[in-house]
Amino acid sequence: MPSGEGMSITLAQGAAWSKVLFSEASCNTVPEGDAFSHTVNATVPGKGKVSARDLMELCYGRYIVKATDNNGVSWLIGDTEEGLRFAFEDVNEGTAEGETAYRLTFSGLSMWPQMKNM
Repeated sequence: MPSGEGMSITLAQGAAWSKVLFSEASCNTVPEGDAFSHTVNATVPGKGKVSARDLMELCYGRYIVKATDNNGVSWLIGDTEEGLRFAFEDVNEGTAEGETAYRLTFSGLSMWPQMKNM
C-alpha cells in the first residue's frame, strides 16, 4: 500500500470494526522465512480528538488492519490467528497553534502478505 495523506485504517477487534482517520501513514510488509513481518504506521493529528486512555485500551488487543489508500483500494493486513500488536507515542510535530499528534504503530508476523480486500 502506498503512503499518502487522507487515508483511513479500519481495525477489526472481536466482531467489531473501528475507523481511524489520519494525516499520513505507511504500510510495510517484508518476507521473513515462511512468514511476513508487517508494520503499519499512522499519525493522528490533534491529541484532543483522541485520548491517551482510549489508545491505551487498544494496547491489550490484537488486530486485523484494513488500510484504504488514496485510490480507494483496501488492503487487509494481519489475520485472525496472528493479529497485529498496537503501540502509540506522542509526537511533537505540532502546528503553529501548538497542537500535537500521536503516532500509531501496528506490527506483527503473519503467514499472509498484505491482501487486497475485494
